[in-house]
Amino acid sequence: MAIIKNCEIYFAKLNPKYPNRKFNKENPTWEIQIQTRSKEQKKEWADLGLPVGVVVPDDDSQPYFKVNLKRRSKDKKGEPVAPVKVVDGALNEIDPDTIGNGSVGNVRIFQYTYKKQDGSDATASILTSIQITKHVVLHRKPGEEFEMTETEVIDEQNDGEDDEEEFETQAKSPAVNKKKAEEAF
Repeated sequence: MAIIKNCEIYFAKLNPKYPNRKFNKENPTWEIQIQTRSKEQKKEWADLGLPVGVVVPDDDSQPYFKVNLKRRSKDKKGEPVAPVKVVDGALNEIDPDTIGNGSVGNVRIFQYTYKKQDGSDATASILTSIQITKHVVLHRKPGEEFEMTETEVIDEQNDGEDDEEEFETQAKSPAVNKKKAEEAF
């Protein structure tokens, strides 16, 4: 196992109960992106066989290097695997939903070599745990709530036998009846 030190962490999707299903609904993943502006750190990542990408922002800020790391939520047999462990500097567990962009930490990965389809060797890296050393706390804002309103129910299977019951239901919803009257003209 390798430990990658002093990584800026972005886009953390580490909730043990809700791995990211966006790219694979059958086997969702826990994932992060690590970033650095340091060429020395980028070289360390490349030496580990990590697929380092470079991003040149549109806003004239300095380019940075990035690596996406993930852990599947199921093994090859379809059995659940342990989620990514997240701790602070004192090794106390941290709620992974509170890790905000720009947090800094040490990232432990498991690596193994495999053969690609063309016969060449490649290195796979699996995210196993994260130690947060600078915690930028993410406070999620509650979503906008619905307000109470009338509900119109239309039962197309009704064959007309219950017309009297339907009339009583409509009489209880004056806002709906008013809307229907306005639409008729």
